[in-house]
Amino acid sequence: MQSLWEMKVGESGTVKWMMGNSAVMEFLRKHEIKEGNLIRVFQKGKSGVIAGTGNRRFAIAGEVAERIKI
Repeated sequence: MQSLWEMKVGESGTVKWMMGNSAVMEFLRKHEIKEGNLIRVFQKGKSGVIAGTGNRRFAIAGEVAERIKI
């Protein structure tokens, strides 16, 4: 198991579990990021990741991406 932050650009994986405060968890679920969903990394920077599920794309900070396990 690895974190979303550790994935390389172009890789996909199934979300196993996530943790964070209530605001972060609400954001993730609003963007259909939940356990069992497939997530793909589109771009990585020094401090964040652009990832997506289905037709949704989102930017997420590295600290949050560390807490999403694939």
